[in-house]
Amino acid sequence: MKPVIAITPEAITLPSRIDGRGSFCGVSYSQAIEMAGGVPLIVPLTRDRRVLDHYVDSCDGWLLTGGGDVEAKCYTPRMSAASRKKIRGADEARDEMEIYVLRRVAERDRPAFGICRGIQVMNVAFGGTLIPHVDGHHNPKPDALAHRIEWTKGGRLQKAMGGFDRVNTSHHQAVDRVARGFEVVARAPDGIIEAMEKSEARYCCAVQFHPERLVKRAPEFLDLFRDFVKACRSGR
Repeated sequence: MKPVIAITPEAITLPSRIDGRGSFCGVSYSQAIEMAGGVPLIVPLTRDRRVLDHYVDSCDGWLLTGGGDVEAKCYTPRMSAASRKKIRGADEARDEMEIYVLRRVAERDRPAFGICRGIQVMNVAFGGTLIPHVDGHHNPKPDALAHRIEWTKGGRLQKAMGGFDRVNTSHHQAVDRVARGFEVVARAPDGIIEAMEKSEARYCCAVQFHPERLVKRAPEFLDLFRDFVKACRSGR
């Protein structure tokens, strides 16, 4: 059977609807999972831990998607007013949901793959911190191979991509102090962390770039999803 991959949603509000607060997920995420041989399942935006535990127990892996910033209080007790003004799109319910899910998934050693915001919330969930704002990492073309990365240590992600070293970029926050147990495996030319993984886990990896936007452009990015789906298929 194909593995079922839970995909976390972005929080949105539609002013035109009375019940306009809800979940959104870009189709490129689910398409990438489908192309890689998995069955995508977009989970609801909820703080209900009984509901989240149901998905943790029933799904074979988790994809943590991009979106708004992680609330500063999740990783620092204080932040300057100037930095706080640059926080955008934060949603407390989503932060709480994803941090809880990541910790529960880790307890069960289920595969988890983080993309963009996903690498950031994964780092925060396990005790790391974030740089609240960086310049020069938000290219207006979401599928442009905007800069190179340097693979700093051989690992699962580098192997999956065959060492391919050009990526897109669409973020303004980044990993700062790395959570215990994770290793940095790729950096941008300016030192920003582009990929990390937890070697002791069956699969716990994350990237700062957006491979889902590039699966039809370069096979290396689809191979990244294939490796993730393969990990979700094994050991269930």
